[in-house]
Amino acid sequence: MQKLKIFYQDLKKDFSFVYKNHKEIIKPLLIVILFGFAILFLKLYAYYISGSMALKSDALESLVNILSGMFAMYSIFYSKRPADKNHPYGHGKMEFFSAIFEGALIVLASILIVYESIEKFFLGFTLKELTFGLLVNFFAGLINGALGFFLVQKGKKKNSHVLIADGYHLLSDFYTTLGIFIGLLLVKFTSIVWIDPFISALFGMYLLYVGLRIIITQMNPLLDMENPEILQKIIDSINSLDDEKIISIHGARIMQSGDFYHVDIHFVLPEFLTIEEMNLFIHSYEIKVLKKAGLRGEFHSHVDPCKRAYCNSCKLSNCPIRVMNFQEKKTFTYEQAISIPKEDQERYLIMY
Repeated sequence: MQKLKIFYQDLKKDFSFVYKNHKEIIKPLLIVILFGFAILFLKLYAYYISGSMALKSDALESLVNILSGMFAMYSIFYSKRPADKNHPYGHGKMEFFSAIFEGALIVLASILIVYESIEKFFLGFTLKELTFGLLVNFFAGLINGALGFFLVQKGKKKNSHVLIADGYHLLSDFYTTLGIFIGLLLVKFTSIVWIDPFISALFGMYLLYVGLRIIITQMNPLLDMENPEILQKIIDSINSLDDEKIISIHGARIMQSGDFYHVDIHFVLPEFLTIEEMNLFIHSYEIKVLKKAGLRGEFHSHVDPCKRAYCNSCKLSNCPIRVMNFQEKKTFTYEQAISIPKEDQERYLIMY
């Protein structure tokens, strides 16, 4: 009982910490979930008064939006919790699980939509008050589009994969609502009823594509796949700071945990510096690089001595061990950053 009480207190403390520090992510998602119920009601009402399979499919997608939004909310509270003994790298990867779960829900909805569309195509159905149903559904779609745009912008600003994934999902919902609106107008003016389940099936196939795309893109960081875009930001920051003590870089790798990045990199520093001097310099330098790149994260830096092998590209002034005159300081490149020197290759082969 005492252990359960301690667990509850720790959980409450963590959730309080997350809400206090990440209100700008949690509040937009909460707004979207609340609006989601209103949109679902409008789309169900549109289906009820029209009897349209396409509008029913659109309503089913709104139900998926609510479920995925709720799971996204939970994942944010979980992923933003501080690192602990059992999760020394933090809980950030939960964001990717959330996005994959959302993609899986979309795939499931698409399969149900396609199945029922084929069934109605062959068994037949009756359309009722299509005009008013279309207008109600289109109004609900406009709200979805506005919410989707809002979430994507917030997600990019806060580098939140949950908000971005949910935002693009809502935007895709708006585009399909627009497509359904145009298609059902065609039904109304031509009286060709089978167009309705056909549009519904097309909508289902598009959702299948959206869901699979979300799953695949979110699997990459979950599997620690290389992220060239973020690594290039790090390299650009190093080049921009242009500190003369940083002679070369190599062995760079990045592990992503939500919006937090663990940067593994080797820095080549002047070998005459003491261990204490190197340590003090690197700790302050790492912070500067992250601030310059605009990223949340930490460095796991390894320091290598220059071994007097970089004198022609080292512009360090008053170097007491220089064996060659400085010629040109070259800009660090992506290829250089991920390269592995010959003397380190044998050690790296163990990992690969």
